Amino acid sequence: MSQREPLPTSATTWVRETITPWDRYEHGATAVVVERSTDYQHVWIGDTPAFGRMLMLDGIVQSSANDEFIYHEALVQPAMFAASTPRSVLVLGGGEGATLREVLRWPSVERALMIDIDGDLIAIAREHLRAWHQGSFDDARAEVRAADAVEFLRTTDERFDVIVSDMTDPVEDGPSTFCFTQEFFASMRSVLRPGGVVAVQAGPWSPIELDLHARVVRTMRAVFAEAWSYPCNAPVYGRSLGFAVASDRPIRARVVAAIGDVPAEVLGALRAVDPDVAAGLLAPVPFVEAAIASDTKIYTDARPPQTHGAAGWTHP
Repeated sequence: MSQREPLPTSATTWVRETITPWDRYEHGATAVVVERSTDYQHVWIGDTPAFGRMLMLDGIVQSSANDEFIYHEALVQPAMFAASTPRSVLVLGGGEGATLREVLRWPSVERALMIDIDGDLIAIAREHLRAWHQGSFDDARAEVRAADAVEFLRTTDERFDVIVSDMTDPVEDGPSTFCFTQEFFASMRSVLRPGGVVAVQAGPWSPIELDLHARVVRTMRAVFAEAWSYPCNAPVYGRSLGFAVASDRPIRARVVAAIGDVPAEVLGALRAVDPDVAAGLLAPVPFVEAAIASDTKIYTDARPPQTHGAAGWTHP
């Protein structure tokens, strides 16, 4: 067994992430690479001994070099498996470029359009998060626009096989507040081709923080024929995150049917979520389904998610 180099024994900077008003995580960094505010959010990138390079937006960890593959494969690949041979894919958010990277693994993809409101974040990611995007911004099949996803969905006449929404949590006054509402999901559905699939980063999945996630899935079920919750277990978050996948045609059956048919170049690149894993993730989980069924309210533009600012503690 090869020996790992010893970790540094001290950090030069500590960054704090508030989980609830009573709980917080701290990460020690040996270097701050970027710290600045764009027109839309505060960006912090630092190098940490435990997780490698880390991205935080508005005080919330987005991803880290050592386990971002778990997050991005879990977000993207179940929807791609269900779509079978996706040709046109829309990515909303995903400023690091890693969501786009996962989409472009598929040889069937002819066009991948990424819409992120924060052009400054994209520029920062191009320079400082190369391990995430791995050149995906410059793939000939990709188009990257700095634009408002809500406005794009409202006005476009394009149609897509898969839409992946990799938005930040709906922090108060943040750029994603209206990206979890019934109107937003209806706009998504209107630009899907028949049988198209939507995947959404949908807030914390842990029992103590489940209100946001449960209501997001409930809102999606008000728009699509079916929507399913599933977890992402990347260690950097300190607890499970929740994703959701939705379509007007059965999803899990299509994922199961994809087992054995996924292109070899896709399977060879995956490290966390292959079709067998995806099929297991999409099985209903009793405590989550109970939370979804326990209320009738959904998010709308008139009543979007509300939070205590950067704390991310969401009121139903």
